[in-house]
Amino acid sequence: MPKMNINGHPTIYEDNDDPGYVYIVRKIDREESEMLFRYAKVHGAAHFETQTGKNYSLIHNDDGTYTIAKR
Repeated sequence: MPKMNINGHPTIYEDNDDPGYVYIVRKIDREESEMLFRYAKVHGAAHFETQTGKNYSLIHNDDGTYTIAKR
């Protein structure tokens, strides 16, 4: 399970959830990805759809990390 630092946020994702990671890191700008992280922190999760129509959630974990998971 890869753990990456995205914009200063420790983020975990499964190898098969790579499209969600790529979307947050490369397909949207930093400001938009920060909005996802802020929303997830306040609400527990932020749902998003990649450009190819795959549905993911960015989940804020109790330990302060985030998880990208397919919905």
